[in-house]
Amino acid sequence: MIGVRGLSFAREGGFALAVDALELNDGQVSALVGRNGCGKSTLLRCLAGVLPHGGSVLLDGVELGDLGHRERARHLAYLPQELGCPQMDVYTLACHGRFATLGAVRTLGERDRRLVRQAMELTGVWELRDRRLADVSGGELQRAYLAMVVAQDAGTLLLDEPSAHLDAHRRWELAGLLRRLAGEGLAVVVATHDVESAFSCADKVCLMAAGRVAAQGPPDVVAASGAVAPALGVGVAEQDDPKLLWRYALTRA
Repeated sequence: MIGVRGLSFAREGGFALAVDALELNDGQVSALVGRNGCGKSTLLRCLAGVLPHGGSVLLDGVELGDLGHRERARHLAYLPQELGCPQMDVYTLACHGRFATLGAVRTLGERDRRLVRQAMELTGVWELRDRRLADVSGGELQRAYLAMVVAQDAGTLLLDEPSAHLDAHRRWELAGLLRRLAGEGLAVVVATHDVESAFSCADKVCLMAAGRVAAQGPPDVVAASGAVAPALGVGVAEQDDPKLLWRYALTRA
């Protein structure tokens, strides 16, 4: 669980992030949505401890800044938006999720190897385990990185645009995976431009605009708040057609 109080961050060029209060709970998928440049990724990076910030961020009741690197890794896993392509195979990348909590000697034990395999099977990359990262598609690379953070076995996942490069079928599978992880008690926090899936699959939507939280709450509450169109430039509406993949669809503002 993450609790935010009075979080602030300022960047050269005039952008400022200010979040008065926000709770991202265990057992829920929380989606940060908004236009480009609204502060979604910046907020996620502050929550991950990547960016210095003012205010308080509590991770499972402990101030984020009071946790050492290894202890923080036991509580929180972060997947950034920009992903590299190191010279290794898919299995080795997934194993890096375990390295964050190990000591100086990075030797995987039986439990570590079991967690890596489970994460790779969950994300659909176990069959790609021997493939070099340079030889997989963008979507496969995205899922390999997702396997890495799932293998970390942290209680909170912070994912920045995890559906990037995924085709429609894989986006649907990802939504199911995030729901499954939340069902196991994890706090899953996703920054995304995929508005339809965010409103359709999240337990909580945090709508952002110009570095502020314009609305937050269950998807139906945020959809009816009147804040969606000003923040996104489009609206969202709940659909009752069972043939539709996503329960919420975009509408004209």
